Amino acid sequence: MYFTLVNDILIDSNITFNAPDDLPVELDFMGGESVTLDISLPMVFSTNAKSGDKLPDFKKGSFTIMSQRFIDLLQCAGVDNLQLFPVIIKSDVDGTSWDGYFGVNILGIVECADLSHSTYDEIMPEHYAFDELAIHAEKAQGKLLFRLKEHLPTIIIHRSVGRYIKDNDPEKNMLGWTVKKIIQ
Repeated sequence: MYFTLVNDILIDSNITFNAPDDLPVELDFMGGESVTLDISLPMVFSTNAKSGDKLPDFKKGSFTIMSQRFIDLLQCAGVDNLQLFPVIIKSDVDGTSWDGYFGVNILGIVECADLSHSTYDEIMPEHYAFDELAIHAEKAQGKLLFRLKEHLPTIIIHRSVGRYIKDNDPEKNMLGWTVKKIIQ
């Protein structure tokens, strides 16, 4: 069983991360392929957070950002298709810096949307914005984490991975992530 991995907007919707202006336009964290560009590391993302704020451990966007502890849980759950780029997050408000974060490129995309059971708008040929997503789970072939070919911003997570994260975060200290149901 699969779910979509999404930002938990109820917890930390006011905190934003902004990518550096000097990133190469060819840099693509959504295409599912390994990034081989020469990038200055660590990448420095800016934020509106300030000293004392709790940053999310997961922030999905054009450049998905994850904390080391979130990545550790994913990897302990068996996820092995992450390409990691060190990130420093720096406050535009007071200059506070946070390390222990990574830009995450999820390697691999899977074409598995079940369009006949999904509700969507076709935004361009063979690319969709889903209101309600249905998938052919068997086409994922048991993959634990991947991007959906029909809508590359969509990250799909296997139930076992989500359960592992929840079981290993009983105090619910892991901020910024949640899952949404998928019709299967």
